[in-house]
Amino acid sequence: MIINNIKYWILYAVILLLSISCKKLEAPIFESVENVNVKDKTSTQVTLVADVNFYNPNNYKITLKHANIDVMLNEKLVTNYTRDYNIEIEKNEHFSVPIEIKLSLSDINTSIITSAINALMGKKQKLSYLGHIKIKAFGFKIKVPVDGYTNFDLNDF
Repeated sequence: MIINNIKYWILYAVILLLSISCKKLEAPIFESVENVNVKDKTSTQVTLVADVNFYNPNNYKITLKHANIDVMLNEKLVTNYTRDYNIEIEKNEHFSVPIEIKLSLSDINTSIITSAINALMGKKQKLSYLGHIKIKAFGFKIKVPVDGYTNFDLNDF
């Protein structure tokens, strides 16, 4: 009886591996960062929310497991965003990952002189995102790079 169960699982594993080997697991494609808004503002901290958009090019579901992203203001690191997820993403689907980032105003102020000069000149500030997400499908995990930015007006703060 145990041998029959083992044969069944071996057959299942072989069929699964053959089906996976026909098409390699592809990383989701980073598309953009949108809807950057100030959610909350105190005298010491600003909380930003945004949507990070991707596309799943695979013909099967994947699961978003983790994000680790550095956030930079005018090319200077202001915080790191790290979060575990368990979000299932349908095949061939565009999807959005909501993020919430808390920025210390003291960190933002390290580049405030440059920001103030840019604001006076009518230039927008650059908020950059650099890091990776991890996805999983059929037990395989891959790391996907995230590299994007958005421009905003300093007066939003």
